Amino acid sequence: MKWQEETEKGIKMEKRAWIEIDIKKIVKNIGAIKKYTGRKFMACVKGNCYGMGMRKISSEIEKYVDYFGVATTSEAIELRETGIKKPVLVMGPVLPGDVETLIMNNIRITLFNEETLKAIENTVKKRRKVASVHIKIDTGLGRIGITPEKAPEFIEKVSGIKGIEVEGIFSHFATAGWRDRTYAKEQLKKFYYVLNSIKKLNIPVKHIANSPGILNIPESYKNFDMIRIGLLLFGVYPEKYFYRKLPLERAVRGFCRVFYVKSVPEGTFLSYGLTYKTNRKSSIVTAGIGYGDGLRRGLSNNFHFLWKGEKVKLAGNICMDQTIIDVTGKDVRQGDTLQIFGDNFEIEEMAEKLKTVPQEVLCGFGSERMEKVYKV
Repeated sequence: MKWQEETEKGIKMEKRAWIEIDIKKIVKNIGAIKKYTGRKFMACVKGNCYGMGMRKISSEIEKYVDYFGVATTSEAIELRETGIKKPVLVMGPVLPGDVETLIMNNIRITLFNEETLKAIENTVKKRRKVASVHIKIDTGLGRIGITPEKAPEFIEKVSGIKGIEVEGIFSHFATAGWRDRTYAKEQLKKFYYVLNSIKKLNIPVKHIANSPGILNIPESYKNFDMIRIGLLLFGVYPEKYFYRKLPLERAVRGFCRVFYVKSVPEGTFLSYGLTYKTNRKSSIVTAGIGYGDGLRRGLSNNFHFLWKGEKVKLAGNICMDQTIIDVTGKDVRQGDTLQIFGDNFEIEEMAEKLKTVPQEVLCGFGSERMEKVYKV
């Protein structure tokens, strides 16, 4: 398979490392998740949609979702500049100086403190606009949000201010993917407490379920109005075993090219730090990918790629721009394509080996040098 790219100046270059992103599979996954939960769907496209391209993906899926969720003011404005018309919620904190920009672009604001409230109140008076807010309750993550004890009075106050519409109320799990759901259920209890305290206000959009939440804590979506989905858009799971609960299609596949092939004798050290030594005469290749492209150095000597469906082992420490692979016994040639990840839960496996989460692994591959190729 020969891959080539063409720059804006018309210069042709062979692809070095890239990710195929299948939009049709993302759309299928959205449909499957909506059928599974029966709830409004917020596509969480923060962090450049986990590094996979917020502008392109959001434009392609807009008609299939109800809301978009982002982390920052700049991401929200980028969506509007892309032409996104659906509701956008900045799920993270905003500085008072950004409030007017958000309101003038019809972007929902996460509200939980007096400083932001004052800025919103001043802006709606000045601009004669209506601001839509979602109140954030800190039920136990400890990051942002108003405490359950203070929430009812604060929400009553916000609801009484002309020009502010309390469209939503939400919280976020700290341990949604854990097999032990004790802490998550305590968070739910605190969220219920707030909702019961303000029941007369009839806030229309209540939400707490994220990707692991819909798979591990059914009541987190069954008892509320909306789900917030990011990782599952791509058919990537918080943990591999969740696949059994809701089979989805893997919408991302990563590849790189072989740049150099050589034979080395037994006893040859490979790469920085001399962490790999051949125990026989070996065929070694150098691939065009490194930690500068998102391949984490912690996977050195502890992961494999696929060559024509066969596993080939990473040998020695991963470098910034190149990775060495032992392909002994295989007829690998310069220019061949190696698969980094695809349909075999490799992203989840990387996360497990690195003692991190798949979200971080996927975001890492968002490196600009890791080209994104969209299949629509």
